[in-house]
Amino acid sequence: MIFRDMFDDYDELSHLKETADILAESDDWPDLYDEEQLARNEVPVYSSTYIDDMYVHFDLSRETASKIKNCKHFITNVMYHNALGAKTEDLMKHLFALRDDVID
Repeated sequence: MIFRDMFDDYDELSHLKETADILAESDDWPDLYDEEQLARNEVPVYSSTYIDDMYVHFDLSRETASKIKNCKHFITNVMYHNALGAKTEDLMKHLFALRDDVID
């Protein structure tokens, strides 16, 4: 995550400050998701949501997942954003348990 003042504080980022300001001020971004399509989804989806994720806000993750039809989510505070790489076996165990309906 990068904050605005970092473009002043870090020489490595200073040359990107003008571009970052333009992006930050823009409010005409297209929709990130097609919510109507997500609501019509027919494919089973199994997702993980990390309560203390430093990159994705927890409420935004839950809100997005709730818009996907046929989505079951594993919510955890013992794994983080890098769980797929750092705790692959543990994460996959939980996701397969969702698929097999052995988690409440």
